[in-house]
Amino acid sequence: MKFSIKHINRMLWESHNKTKDLVTMADLRNHSSAGVVSAELPVGKMSTTRNEQTKRNKSYSTTQFVGLFLGPLLFLLILFFLPLPGLSDEGRSVLAITAWIAVWWILESIPLGITSLLPLVLLPVMGTVGEGVAAASYGNPLIFLFIGGFALALALERWNLHERIAITIISAVGTSTPGLVLGFMLATGLISMWVSNMATVMLMLPIGTAIITKVVTLMKEDNVYTKEEEMKFTKSIIFAIGFGGTIGGSATLIGTPTNLVLAGLSKELLGFEISFAQFFLFAFPLTALLMLFSIFYITKIAYPMKVKKIKNGRQFVSDRKKELGKMSYEEKIVLSIFILTGFMWMTRTFLWSDIIPGLSDTMIAMVAAVLLHIIPSSNRPGERILGKDSLKNMPWDVLLLVGGGLALAAGFNGTDLASWIGSQLLLLDGASYMMILGVTTLLGIGMTQMTPNTATVTILVPITAALALAMNIHPLPLMTAVAMGAGFAFMLPIGTPSNAIIFATGKITMMDMLRKGTGLTVLAFVLIVVFVYFVLPIIFGINQFEYPDTLK
Repeated sequence: MKFSIKHINRMLWESHNKTKDLVTMADLRNHSSAGVVSAELPVGKMSTTRNEQTKRNKSYSTTQFVGLFLGPLLFLLILFFLPLPGLSDEGRSVLAITAWIAVWWILESIPLGITSLLPLVLLPVMGTVGEGVAAASYGNPLIFLFIGGFALALALERWNLHERIAITIISAVGTSTPGLVLGFMLATGLISMWVSNMATVMLMLPIGTAIITKVVTLMKEDNVYTKEEEMKFTKSIIFAIGFGGTIGGSATLIGTPTNLVLAGLSKELLGFEISFAQFFLFAFPLTALLMLFSIFYITKIAYPMKVKKIKNGRQFVSDRKKELGKMSYEEKIVLSIFILTGFMWMTRTFLWSDIIPGLSDTMIAMVAAVLLHIIPSSNRPGERILGKDSLKNMPWDVLLLVGGGLALAAGFNGTDLASWIGSQLLLLDGASYMMILGVTTLLGIGMTQMTPNTATVTILVPITAALALAMNIHPLPLMTAVAMGAGFAFMLPIGTPSNAIIFATGKITMMDMLRKGTGLTVLAFVLIVVFVYFVLPIIFGINQFEYPDTLK
């Protein structure tokens, strides 16, 4: 146990250092000042630096190296040696493939996107799913929905519209210390509903640190400064940004890949389409409540400040708005397309389905992406709102991971593996529905604290669907509970990129994250169980206590 704790601690610090170097552009700074460093550093220091650089230049970390061999070993063990009575050879093959890929996803032995291509090779070779069926999973319409959403995000970032939105929100909620915390969390949450969480947090941190510096200066001018007040305000803003990005991303289908995986697997496993509007109506109130509690928790319980009002704070925000100037032509175009796309997504099912037969959320996203690449720029002659370089910036690793997950789901559906897993979960037979729901939610929340949340959902959602079949209850609530739980990783830096980035600032410690993240995680667990039990059946029009005959 002692060794494992030390090992985990070393892994976390290595992750911290790598992320910090990325955020602060350490490689660029080291390269530009290489001559000065070599001339001034003592010999011992130079040796230490070289050793650290050698460690970082290793092709594989210890964990990755172990996973590189553990994945294929598990594959062979399950395929040839493990006794699995009642499971067909085809189902055994899919289980072995899933175990191999899951290990490489969790331990990131090779890049996630490359690992995600393995089903395209292994499923046809093992004779479980045809090559055409496996390949079709990588062209699922939901992948193109995500591409359209990311095109909108890239346009927001390219023309700096996201910063204008953030500053406007912060200005609207006030510039008292609690008001600034509220503003940063709301701004980060709102933007992360449409832009990737990592990009949103990266955007907001420089704004946050600038305001922290200014507020500290103003506190000194007002003779109300103490080191403790500076610490509380600094950590409040940083946590507001990090937690706001994580929470906000769970409110929409395109806000985080976990929601996208849920929608894709729901269509693949159940034939049930989760529309953008339905998911938003379910998830937005949940995330809004969690965000409001987070603000109360940070400002009143975790870091209550004696200094409430900051003189000239509003002037600072006002000055930043003046620096941004009037909205450019490009910003107006992006904002118009952004609002129109959101409106079409929200109203498609009850307003446009009869007028435009066959219209889907993916089609709407594609129209938005095409418009952004067609409309020319006014301030940059020869350019358009989005150029061809936008394709380079798409999250192809995430898109391939979603495709790989859908291919595995096709393997689950095409064999008896899903029903066999469900039969193995009959240990929960006789347990109350609420207990089953709580266990699946806890599984998603617990696993995602240590493993990539997208991989967590891809692995667990088919298992919960099989559990629902064995328990004769509707699978969608359990699948949603796991996916939502996997979206809320607050306790460790390795849980999400948002956590890693705020930890890399050096302003918060591991214990800060554990203590503050645990309280928020407990509340997230309660809210997910309550909303899935009471709200989801109403929004999606299902009976959660029966497994539909049409799905059997």
